[in-house]
Amino acid sequence: MDKRVRILLFSLMAVVQLGALAWMIRDHEQVLETGRVYRFRTEPIDPRDPFRGEYVVLNFAAQDGLWPIPDSTAQHAYAWLAEDSAGYAYIAALRMEPPTDGSDHLHVAFGNWGGDTVHRVELPFDRFYLEEGDGAATEQLLQPVWEADTLIQPLPAHAVVRVYAGEAVIEDLVVDGRSIHTWLNEVAPTSP
Repeated sequence: MDKRVRILLFSLMAVVQLGALAWMIRDHEQVLETGRVYRFRTEPIDPRDPFRGEYVVLNFAAQDGLWPIPDSTAQHAYAWLAEDSAGYAYIAALRMEPPTDGSDHLHVAFGNWGGDTVHRVELPFDRFYLEEGDGAATEQLLQPVWEADTLIQPLPAHAVVRVYAGEAVIEDLVVDGRSIHTWLNEVAPTSP
């Protein structure tokens, strides 16, 4: 094979790969720019992944419920979103098709053992990425602790999630009404 052809094929392959990456970033940014904001109540857990960085895994109250589904063999559905009186998101219904009226929805997965009711769904988002070293501080801020035989509950927390056309992106983690970034800046060690 001619050297120019190999260079051309390599260049073409690089452009295609960069184009795919740019397309994924564009989709993510479009959700952040145009998506509707939902607040999901959460309880963070702090794992660490050397390849993906530091993040907290989020468990959401909206994942648990009792939803009838029309197809007892299904393992995926569309979660139709709504907000409670306090402004927190919850799943109003699971349907086999997305809403046709433009209502916000998410594509969710769930385990189904042949029944006609779903008890827990997997939301398409569950991680909030942080700066290196902030995961442990976030976990410490949000963990309940025992003090003299008294359980002290963590501060209330929720994730700010943008939803657009069935896609979702976590925008922020809010603890007791303030961004986690504000909390972490307040507890950050000062340089000598």
